[in-house]
Amino acid sequence: MSDMERLCDLLFEVSNEDRLRILIRLGEGPMNVTGLSRELGVTTQEASRHLSRLGETGLTAKDPEGFHRITPYGELTLIQVQDLDFTSRHRDYFRTHVLSGIPGEFVSRMGELVDSRYLNDVMVTVHTIEKVLREAEEYLLNINSPYIASTFPLIREAYERGVEGRFIHTRDFAPHPVMEEQYRRGRDGIMDRLLTLLEERLVEEMDLVLYMSEKEVAILTFPLEDGSFDFHGFSSGDPRTHDWCRSLFQHFWERAEPKR
Repeated sequence: MSDMERLCDLLFEVSNEDRLRILIRLGEGPMNVTGLSRELGVTTQEASRHLSRLGETGLTAKDPEGFHRITPYGELTLIQVQDLDFTSRHRDYFRTHVLSGIPGEFVSRMGELVDSRYLNDVMVTVHTIEKVLREAEEYLLNINSPYIASTFPLIREAYERGVEGRFIHTRDFAPHPVMEEQYRRGRDGIMDRLLTLLEERLVEEMDLVLYMSEKEVAILTFPLEDGSFDFHGFSSGDPRTHDWCRSLFQHFWERAEPKR
């Protein structure tokens, strides 16, 4: 059997909804045929047939007590299937948005975003960013997020609470004139001290917008095919999504140039 045939066999086995449900359930712990059929709502004959196929493929194994367990190969396959789960859930989004600026090691972990919430309304995105700003207690991480007038007072309040900020942006990024005016009006010495909590680094280009705190990812959005942004993307308080986004930020932060 060729490598391609093995891959096609594997994809065929996990393409069946009942077999995939069985594999996911066994990922939580071993079960016998009767328990699986009852929990998943299939007949014992169907469950037995699916388990036989999963066992032949090496995804599961049966122990002497009659319990079926997921194998290490099955666990690895299940993790990789989750990447496809996220992609398929949001196939309309990824038809028009590109990930060309995302390192391969992060693309291969896209399944970690599976519990994130899709935002397709700019106003909802803005409100989510405002919420994250209000609730931040430790830090704010920002990649190339555009200026939003309503967030400037919230950013100042966050710095007044001692929240630290890290901001990665392109060299041609410029504050909005309204923001500069508000900054000048606030030049009473307080703002200068608050800005010591903000650290900026520069990159030549960045095909990504990310805004997050220690608690929540407000928005993660990818560019359209022409390089522009519609600010539709993903938001989440899920720990796996948060870790993925924080790791991605750190990846770019370590490679960016400190602003002087």
